[in-house]
Amino acid sequence: MSESLAQVASYLGGLAVYLRNLGADVPEPVLERYDTGEIGFAIAAELPGLGDPKPAVITAQEIWNPAGDGRFERAEYAYELIDYPANRRRAFHLHDVPAYLARLGVTAHEHCEEVLGKPTCDHYLGLPVYSGYEGLNALLACWSDPGPLGCARLRCAR
Repeated sequence: MSESLAQVASYLGGLAVYLRNLGADVPEPVLERYDTGEIGFAIAAELPGLGDPKPAVITAQEIWNPAGDGRFERAEYAYELIDYPANRRRAFHLHDVPAYLARLGVTAHEHCEEVLGKPTCDHYLGLPVYSGYEGLNALLACWSDPGPLGCARLRCAR
């Protein structure tokens, strides 16, 4: 799906508002224009709750490629949750598509660490995440569940 520059900017603002409405501390996001013609953004938000040793952080990063006629298509993303109080991490990535497609047979991959910094698998096979809202919702569901992330149920990409 292609979007205009104004639509991508509105979408970015919507993601920030969505996180703020959940009580997250979100700096004002900026839509960057790159010399290559791409546009992109990175949002990093501290989630409410325990801040020991530091608060949980959720991030959303996207790169959009020019698609002609002033429109853009999302080409890369990284949605991540680093839950410092629970000492764990969950992430959904789509980048370096030709390399991952050739190596793993999939375009998207995931990260899952039941213990932060000690993954049992570097990359899990993943399905595409179709929007930042979908990615953030999935990560917020992980954050709000005190149980295990379920990394053992995921398929490791070896």
